[in-house]
Amino acid sequence: MAKTIIVPIDGSEAALKVIPYATELAKAYGDDLLLLNIQSTLKELGMPAISKASSMINHSEYAVSTKIRVGIPAMEIVTEARDPNVRCVVMAVGKGRQEKIGSVSKQVLELATCPVMLVPEHAENR
Repeated sequence: MAKTIIVPIDGSEAALKVIPYATELAKAYGDDLLLLNIQSTLKELGMPAISKASSMINHSEYAVSTKIRVGIPAMEIVTEARDPNVRCVVMAVGKGRQEKIGSVSKQVLELATCPVMLVPEHAENR
């Protein structure tokens, strides 16, 4: 049975660079991808980021779903990741300097009950 790999998408270039790593994992495990966007007020504000990320994925190789939640980013990601069908979260290190972990990434890493893969912005796609 396929599990789900959660890919938080905030619209940043760093978040988009995570997609090749997440899709590689999905192929290797036969898993599905969930592109997840968190907004502080209106779900509609997340549509541009989700649409851009979704357009970067070859949907024929695995199932891809999208979800926009309203709330505090780290809490919403961790809540979504509590589903027992979730394999892992694959996300950008953060928007700060390359050697530091961003606040949302750090909170997810500390609170998630599933594995979390942090991809630095300077990572090379192989």
